[in-house]
Amino acid sequence: MTQPTDTPIYGIHPVEELLSARRQDVEHVYFDKDKRSQALFELLRICRRERMSYNLVPEAKLDALAGTRRHQGVVAFCSVRPYDGAEAIDGIVSAKPAPLFVVAASIEDPGNMGAIIRSCVCLGADALLLERKNTVPLNAAVAKSSAGMFERLCVAKPRNLEGLIAGLSNDKGFSVVGAAVEGGVSPESHDFRGPTVLITGGEHRGIPPYLQKQCSATVTIPMTPLGQSLNASVAAAVLLYEIARQRKDI
Repeated sequence: MTQPTDTPIYGIHPVEELLSARRQDVEHVYFDKDKRSQALFELLRICRRERMSYNLVPEAKLDALAGTRRHQGVVAFCSVRPYDGAEAIDGIVSAKPAPLFVVAASIEDPGNMGAIIRSCVCLGADALLLERKNTVPLNAAVAKSSAGMFERLCVAKPRNLEGLIAGLSNDKGFSVVGAAVEGGVSPESHDFRGPTVLITGGEHRGIPPYLQKQCSATVTIPMTPLGQSLNASVAAAVLLYEIARQRKDI
């Protein structure tokens, strides 16, 4: 089986094996936009069906990504550690009376992602849920910035994140709370002691609209008039601290 790696995996058969054996760990697939074959079409069809992140790029871009011209029109990258599956999330829900899941939406900077992972571990979050697209991959830079916490947290990239959150809210009694720059209640005035999904936004996009719709409450961190907004990972840490304080985890 292909091992987690920051290096490219190229060629039709190696990428076929990767999509078959470790589909949930594939971060991005690049296709030659001008190359045509049935095998490439099948790989592209899988990416579309599974909502995987992919791009059609010029051949020169693939040459640069693969470091060779022998890529057969496809190059893939996967995470440096396997993502946890649905069974891990189900196990947490079954085992704990009030799980805390963090959704780090649209985080593009590996430093921010690593810092969020570190805060999740230090402040008692049970799992980190990521989007299939628009999110930095779990690469070596994320691992380094997490300061050794990379392997200590359940990190999942569900095929249908929206459906998973809806199921937790409707069937498991989770409160879905979004973090907003303005317009929300102060974090200390919201009761975080029950099962909670905390959704934080990215550096540029904030919380995507499809996730905003699922929020039953919104919180905003108070700031001085001189402050406009907090760094994404800092905001996540502040909210996680308040949740841990309410739950008496610290």
